[in-house]
Amino acid sequence: MHGARFAGKRVAIYARYSSHNQREASIDDQVRRCRELIVAQGGKFEAAMVFSDAAKSGASLVRPGFEKLMKSVLDRSLAIDAIVTEEVSRISRDFADAGSVFQQLNFIGVPLIGVSDGVDTAAKHGKLTFGLKALIGDVFLDELRDRTKRGLVGRKLAGHSTGGLPLGYHSVPVLDAYDRPVGHRIVIDAEGAAIVRRVFQLYLEGRSHEAIARLFNEERVPPPRAKTRHRRKGWVASTIRAMLHNEAYIGRWLYNRNEWRKVPGTNARRPRPRAESEHMVSEHPERRIIDEATWAAVAQRLVEVRRYYTEDASGAPKGRAVPGTKTTYPFSGIIHCGECGAPMFIAGGSSARYYRCSDAKKRGTCRNKLSVREDVVRRRILDALGERLSSPAAIAFLRQRIAAHLGELSRGANAELVERRERLGRTKARVQALVNFLADGNDSAAVRATLKDLEAQQRADAAAIEALVEHGHTPIELPTPDEILRRRVDLEQIIATDPTRGREELRRLFENGKLLMHPQADGTYTAESRLFPLLAFTSSEMKKAGSGGGSSPRAPALGCAGWN
Repeated sequence: MHGARFAGKRVAIYARYSSHNQREASIDDQVRRCRELIVAQGGKFEAAMVFSDAAKSGASLVRPGFEKLMKSVLDRSLAIDAIVTEEVSRISRDFADAGSVFQQLNFIGVPLIGVSDGVDTAAKHGKLTFGLKALIGDVFLDELRDRTKRGLVGRKLAGHSTGGLPLGYHSVPVLDAYDRPVGHRIVIDAEGAAIVRRVFQLYLEGRSHEAIARLFNEERVPPPRAKTRHRRKGWVASTIRAMLHNEAYIGRWLYNRNEWRKVPGTNARRPRPRAESEHMVSEHPERRIIDEATWAAVAQRLVEVRRYYTEDASGAPKGRAVPGTKTTYPFSGIIHCGECGAPMFIAGGSSARYYRCSDAKKRGTCRNKLSVREDVVRRRILDALGERLSSPAAIAFLRQRIAAHLGELSRGANAELVERRERLGRTKARVQALVNFLADGNDSAAVRATLKDLEAQQRADAAAIEALVEHGHTPIELPTPDEILRRRVDLEQIIATDPTRGREELRRLFENGKLLMHPQADGTYTAESRLFPLLAFTSSEMKKAGSGGGSSPRAPALGCAGWN
């Protein structure tokens, strides 16, 4: 790089560190090194052009600072000409993610420069060096994961804590002869243990998982992890169920049962069961919170309750125990409580099924106790949708939006045709130059290989141009009002015959796939969402073109009677 490379250019800086144990000053140190390079190369440092992420892993691109940087680069809102970082591993330690970033930056012509590793994506071999560094970063993650697992196994074998602990336990440091921590010993937490014993006792008294969770929420009993950054907003039935099955409470600790893997491109982690031969079990009677008799009694009741709800008198499965059961309620997962935003779920009634707020029912944290009949919700919302999708105004709106979209496709095709023709002209000129080179008596294997590639590209561009011209001569027809009405009928038939598929079709129509149900003082509900009607009527060709539809004005409130 020459001394004035950044003169007159806007240069962004990206800095990141991954662990909560690292110093905040790490960001400042990285920014300082990047600033020194920018100034040395004739540029000017701008504080507003610094993007950073603290305590964020490089295994995912889901980071606020990095996402803001890429958005600014891609939409050109800050006119960024280059990006400087301490090393490319700060951008990503995932090989696939790094490749995606490289392609995006290369496409728009914004180089990425690493200060300490010497990477420059604009250099002649920038792609190679960037790829090698990204691969090294990916391998580093694999090695780090292996070393971490090895260390955790060592802690486990030494009887120390390996991380998160169930309610009823906490850890205390184990010190060596020089008062240095060598691990953490697991001990019983008196306050948490009392809650655990009460859970088991309440269950033996006949209370359900849900009833115990509601009672604890009413009494404001702190839930597990209440004092950590992973705190939950309240007790739920699944938490009680997990506690009643946790053998740690009788001193039997199981380790290495699951392997946690990050979902590619995200920070979410999902468990993957390990083979039973890899499980590690250890007995710790000193950690026992629940006595053997109580544990056995609870285990017996769990079996009996499960049998009651999953088997009939003959032992055959019933209810939710039947595998592959599909929903019969097309709005399940779509309608949400307007008070707290939680999903509304189906609950049984004497003569009908009802939707209720899940947080009000399971946690008791929402004040919305109003239930509403499922058949009323389905009928009233579908009627309102039908009206919105088939009224003269709606049909006119849809035809207008489809016409606009087809116009955009046509303009895009014309622009592509111009670009293809220009590229074909350049390719023909390069082919002719190489033919003349060979005709003059010169010979080169590299030239012949290049000529072969250019001729293949020339044929491909010519075929693409022919297809675009032919497509341009095909008349474009708007769907008639009758065709739009037929598609509305098709949607209704899908919902009636296949509620599971119908639910997915409906989800696409509403903003974020949700309908908010607002309880009213008179015991009714109003449903609210932003409607995207074009998505109900897009043809397969429009879907392939990436049509996102347009949004009409906010849908009117839908009245639904409901009583407790």
